[in-house]
Amino acid sequence: MSFKEFDKSDIDKAKAEYEEEVKQRWGKTDAYRQSREKSAGYSESDWNTVMQKSEIILQKFAQHMEEDPGTDKVQELVKEWQTFITEFYYDCTNEILAGLGEMYTADERFQKNMDKFQAGTAEFMSRAIRIYCGKNRLSKH
Repeated sequence: MSFKEFDKSDIDKAKAEYEEEVKQRWGKTDAYRQSREKSAGYSESDWNTVMQKSEIILQKFAQHMEEDPGTDKVQELVKEWQTFITEFYYDCTNEILAGLGEMYTADERFQKNMDKFQAGTAEFMSRAIRIYCGKNRLSKH
């Protein structure tokens, strides 16, 4: 999957399709409020940057799938992913990250999107996140 496959219309379509579900599930959370505030002013160029950075990190995960998800390199990728989410969406605490990791495999929409990079990427990320959050239980980040 290449960056060229993304454009603003894909983002707008996904936002419209899932907006009500997102609002129902997380609308009362600080993360939802932060995400709305941060992304409200994003231009098309900003969204392109977000999508490109996301794709780069997901490709890195796909490239390391032959490794143990607990290796230092893979754990650094988890931290990079957490930092990316915090920078562009909301304060991604370890608790939130752990929930995301579970959702990547429990929700076929996430799994399908992540597995575009390589089959099994979502499962690999989920396992790596579980390890990361287990090691870092006591810290916020």
